[in-house]
This record gives sequence, C-alpha cells and structure tokens, in this order.
Amino acid sequence: MSRGARDAAGPGRSGPAAAKGWRLVLVAALCLRAGFAAAIVSDFSDLWWNPAESGWGMQLVRGGDATFATLYVYDAKERPLFYTATLSAAGTVWSGTLNETTGTYFGAGAYDPAKVTVRGVGVMTFAPTNSETAIVSYSVDGIDVTKSVTRQTLRLENLSGAFAIATQRATTHCPDASMNVERTTLETATVAHAGNAITVDWTAGDRTCRLAGTYIQAGRLGAAQTSYACSDGEAGDMALFELHKRDGFLTGRFQGHAITNGCDYRGRVSAFVPE
Repeated sequence: MSRGARDAAGPGRSGPAAAKGWRLVLVAALCLRAGFAAAIVSDFSDLWWNPAESGWGMQLVRGGDATFATLYVYDAKERPLFYTATLSAAGTVWSGTLNETTGTYFGAGAYDPAKVTVRGVGVMTFAPTNSETAIVSYSVDGIDVTKSVTRQTLRLENLSGAFAIATQRATTHCPDASMNVERTTLETATVAHAGNAITVDWTAGDRTCRLAGTYIQAGRLGAAQTSYACSDGEAGDMALFELHKRDGFLTGRFQGHAITNGCDYRGRVSAFVPE
C-alpha cells in the first residue's frame, strides 16, 4: 500500500511516538468518530447584522437544543428597543415566539419583580443559508420584516500555536479504490497566523504537509483557502472553514483535492494545546 493509501489529504498517519501522551485527544477522537456519519450542524451563536444597515442587529446564543435571540431595533419614533425569542429547530430553520418585555428602570434604587411583564408580539424565524449567512424574519403586532444577515466580525482572530489534533478524514474518488477510506488519526500541527496570512505545518509520523493561503473571518468563524505540498511529493488545494478558537482549543472542517493523485478529502479536526 502506498503512503497516500495509508492517508492522503494532508498528513494522516500516526505512529506510537505521535500518540504518546495524548489520552485526552484519543477520547475526543473516539467521540468524534461516533458521529462522523451524521450531518454537521453549525452553531450559529454570534452577533448578526446586515452590513448595509448598520445600527441594528441581533445576538444568538446556543444552549442545548435551543437558541436564545436578542433583537436590537428601533420603534416608530426611532427609539431603541429590543425583543427576545427562544428558538427551536425544525430541520435547518429555527423559530419561536418573539417577546417584548418591561421591567424596573435601570436607575432605580431597587429591583421590583412586579414590574416585569412579557408579551408575545409575533414570531421570529432564523433560516441559515450557509454557516455565515441567513434570512431572519419576524413580526411585531402584525408588521412583518425580513432581512438578510451575516455574522458580524469584531476582531480578527489569531490561530497561531502548536496543537495536538484528532482528525476525522474521508478520502474519496481516488483512482486506487483502496485509498478511499474514512479514519480517525492523531496528528500535530503548527499554525503561523498574522493578519490575513496563514501557514500550517501538518504532521503525522514522518510525513509533513505545509498549507499556505489567505485567512478570512466572519463573526467568530474563520476560514482559509490554501494550497499544500507534502514531504512525500503530494500537492493540492485545501479549504479550511468553520474554524473556531477558544482558550487552548481549536475546531474546524476541511475539504480539498490532491492534484498529484486525484483524491478528494473532507473532514473535521479538534485541536488541543498540550499541557
């Protein structure tokens, strides 16, 4: 079996040395493998807006099987107000009752729970068109509104770091049918990221692939379109997307094509900063 058959699509092989000390990563890899065949559902928690209509927007926060929405808009006299909704999913569309609330004046000396009221004013629907854009529709006392929205970026994320990775990879369309496999492997990656330039050295065993390209960001999600070249001569193009960094942890998805052997690749990564 060729080196590509063992794992193409960027580095995909791992040996005893690579797996040493990675117990947490191994647990994560096994959990990920259990859900590999299931559809990937994006978390839409973020700030959302229409860039052509600055001044209003909404925030979505996912919790379990619900998403809490806060809508910041203006009334007929152009005074700021907000509405909230707890959205539930039906397929890919999220919807729920839109509520208007009243409560104690923020400058009051004491909070008065008796002043809290909740009134349903209509329905809110959030329909994603992809992981970064959506259509939001809502009604307030019979007035219907529909807007195109996108994630709002506050700051450009920096993904630099050295990571241990649990990688799920599906290899397809290879001329050699034995190369068309799905597997979970333990690997490492070193990311150098500055502004819109990103480079990833992705290693498993004695095989390293360098990915280099342009980084973009939408809200809390990052993406990069890269070309790659491996130490064994494989080369191609790889898209990294839905990249999400938290303290010591990075997740994302990838999809690519190897020019040298014709294989296609897709998968997910969960990366940890080793302690």
